Amino acid sequence: MVTSVHEKVKSERLYKAFDLMAAKNLDAAETELHAGLTEAESQEDKVLAALFYSTLGVLYKIKKEFPKAWKFYEKAEKLLPEDPALKLISARLLIDVFGQFDTAIRRCQKVLEISRNDPPFLHQANATMGLAYLKKGERTKAVQCLVDAMKDDFEGLLSASNIDLKLVEALIRKRAGVEECRSYLVQAGRFAASKNEERHVELFQRLIEAFPAEESTDIKIPM
Repeated sequence: MVTSVHEKVKSERLYKAFDLMAAKNLDAAETELHAGLTEAESQEDKVLAALFYSTLGVLYKIKKEFPKAWKFYEKAEKLLPEDPALKLISARLLIDVFGQFDTAIRRCQKVLEISRNDPPFLHQANATMGLAYLKKGERTKAVQCLVDAMKDDFEGLLSASNIDLKLVEALIRKRAGVEECRSYLVQAGRFAASKNEERHVELFQRLIEAFPAEESTDIKIPM
């Protein structure tokens, strides 16, 4: 029973920290997170400590203190080396902030290896890896990652809200893989329709219709 009480208190610290971050009270959130981290470490709870470390990473990313954010993400990943979510978070930071594309690709490849039966992680890993390849100038590999990200027409994702659009946006800006991008959006729209997610169907339809005139399509996503 004592353990359950401690777990409840520490979980409440996380919830409180997220509420404070949402309210932009970042200093108070930081205090709460460090207190929770101290408790988790005193209890030798690696999972909870990793959660606090990764949340501190989120906090410092919001504050645009990226080296500190990276330090905390790295500590979280060392505690949970097989956690795919942490690897994807750090991969995005490596791409967006530090320009370490090869390291990001290796992290995504590791996620593909350890998440063979988890479609949401496979989807995100392929989309993230595509961004890294595109930033490296390897457009063909980036387009292939997009194709891999819509494997089986997104089967296994819980919702259309889980479909990553960053790679599509980046490819279209480079005018690379335009046909694949359009197919991706069409399949995304059909997936949203299969889930009765009308708002997402409308979003994907607008994106399809926004293609340049020479690339336009008359495809209408059925509900």
